[in-house]
Amino acid sequence: MGYRVLLTIDLPGANDEQQKIFYDELLKIKLKKVKTLTTAWRISFADEFDNLYIIGLIKTFLEIAKRESNIDRVEYAMQLSKSDVVISTL
Repeated sequence: MGYRVLLTIDLPGANDEQQKIFYDELLKIKLKKVKTLTTAWRISFADEFDNLYIIGLIKTFLEIAKRESNIDRVEYAMQLSKSDVVISTL
């Protein structure tokens, strides 16, 4: 079982159009928006990818989306795990 990534992203100061462009870039690279959470995204990787490679890859994805959307600042938190991401509503 490969790594699962949970990513939360804040785009302080971004307008609606910049946010849309940023999110569209994430969708292009197969990140999936967690529909019930406003800033959460997830992606899974195959076993052959190690955590350092994945961290670097995610950072590159975010840098590309930042550049394409002309956003000044991107704040994010990333959690990698071999376990599934649990998403639920109470």
